[in-house]
Amino acid sequence: MPASGAGYAGGSIVPDGRTLVNCRDLHKARDAYQLRDIEATRAAHSLDLYRELTGDHKENHTNTSSDYVKAVVFGGLDGIVTIFAIVAGCVGADLSCSQVLMVGLGNLLADAISMGFGEYVSAAAEKDFVEAEKQREEWEVENCPEEEKREMVEIYTEKYGFSRADAQSMVDITFKYKKFFVQHMMVEELGLMYGFDEPTPIKRGLVMFTAFCFFGLLPLAGFIGWVAAFGLGAEADMAFLMACVVSIMTLFILGFSKGKFVGQNPTKSACLMAMNGGCAGTVAYGVGSLLQLVVGANLTAA
Repeated sequence: MPASGAGYAGGSIVPDGRTLVNCRDLHKARDAYQLRDIEATRAAHSLDLYRELTGDHKENHTNTSSDYVKAVVFGGLDGIVTIFAIVAGCVGADLSCSQVLMVGLGNLLADAISMGFGEYVSAAAEKDFVEAEKQREEWEVENCPEEEKREMVEIYTEKYGFSRADAQSMVDITFKYKKFFVQHMMVEELGLMYGFDEPTPIKRGLVMFTAFCFFGLLPLAGFIGWVAAFGLGAEADMAFLMACVVSIMTLFILGFSKGKFVGQNPTKSACLMAMNGGCAGTVAYGVGSLLQLVVGANLTAA
């Protein structure tokens, strides 16, 4: 994409160099789309936002923040459902509060490390792959320009129904801007996004680890308080009831946030996440109770 607006349709520039196309309020645009509100959509694209940006105002959204929100929401969902199910299974097996805490905290730390490291490895592999493909595309554009241009013409005509003349004209124009052409080709030919400000693999792993730990600790909070108040041998029933309430409420909130983030119905997403946690906890509790009965019967028979 050209650095100035001269060669760009609608290329008015705000003081920090961004074009008006990047000055819309993306969050408001998404909310307006969910409501199918045409006026709200127009307002989200209004030049009023441009006027705000001509001062010291900064955009209220970035790709980086979206990636962090994604890691927090999905890491949190994994953490709370996993640990809540473990807690439910332990209570179903008639373990004491201290035993539930030992099993729960051990699993929390182990799973958080596994999730964080897995996110790091996955992000690093994805980044390396995209970088390698970018370098290959840049080399091909430099050394085989006609072949690359022909590929894009075929994509425009076959995928989008361009006439060959329009496709050729489009390619001839965009090829003048090599950085844009390479990024565009990676999206259209390979389905890969490149050139956006994304968190590093280490940051993504740390965010996933932290989110898993924080939200996974919530089902255990009641047990920690119960042990602190009544000692290590305290019964787990009341603490488990507290864990159920906290977990379902948190799942509802996270599910609502997930729905907002991915553009789904937030209330529906919240209910589904709460049901998911409830079902996981119920199954785990039932299995724990069944195993406790079987083991108890065998011990009695012995």
